[in-house]
Amino acid sequence: MTRLLVRSLRFGCLAIALAAVSVSSKPVFGDRLLAADPIKPMLPANLREVSVWTRALGKAQPPSPWRVAPCDRSSKAPMLCVYDQQALVGTVELGTHLISSRPDLRQKLKEAGIPAKANYAAPKYRKQVAIALKAWVEDYYAFFKDDRKTAYGDSITFASQPPVQVSLGKLKGFRYGFSGIKQDKDIHEQRVGYVAFDGATLYIITTAFDATSETGKFKTLEDFQRFEPHLAKLIARLQLPIAKRSR
Repeated sequence: MTRLLVRSLRFGCLAIALAAVSVSSKPVFGDRLLAADPIKPMLPANLREVSVWTRALGKAQPPSPWRVAPCDRSSKAPMLCVYDQQALVGTVELGTHLISSRPDLRQKLKEAGIPAKANYAAPKYRKQVAIALKAWVEDYYAFFKDDRKTAYGDSITFASQPPVQVSLGKLKGFRYGFSGIKQDKDIHEQRVGYVAFDGATLYIITTAFDATSETGKFKTLEDFQRFEPHLAKLIARLQLPIAKRSR
């Protein structure tokens, strides 16, 4: 009886462990399900006790009357609050993910020709890293195109933008985005994202005009479109990659 009980307990523990693995591999794309991530994103050690946006932003600011500042850290994800004069009009999300938590990107790097145990930050792999990031963006588009087709049918058209290589601080990455366009040509939703990789950490910066988004969004399409050119300039001035804090 005792042996049977011990075996049952062991089996139960194994089942719980397998269930945990299953849950932790749920795919995520920002606030959406897609690429395999743990339940809580794995942050680099130098980012666990400090606001990610505080480190990335430095002294960079958009021109007046715009102003940005890291949001309260009690929010669900690292958010940058965007103000038009004194009014909060939107937020921008910054996700930082260790390469060990991104099997989707590791696969793209492998397909681009980088050996699995290589130093991804090596200059000789810059071209392959760019290929992998662009392929990652294409997967992003494919997911959202299918997702929106299911949600909206033929009433809204999915229109993606060709990914454009840009600078995110000292890193090279891509700007990408898409719109959901109604039959009367009005915009139902619009998204913009930036992605870069420093060899160890994947940086994903996103915001949108989308009433269904929980994080990283603007209240109105007008504010989103007015701020987007300033966001592009701000992205180029970020302190990326984020260096370890000096003591």
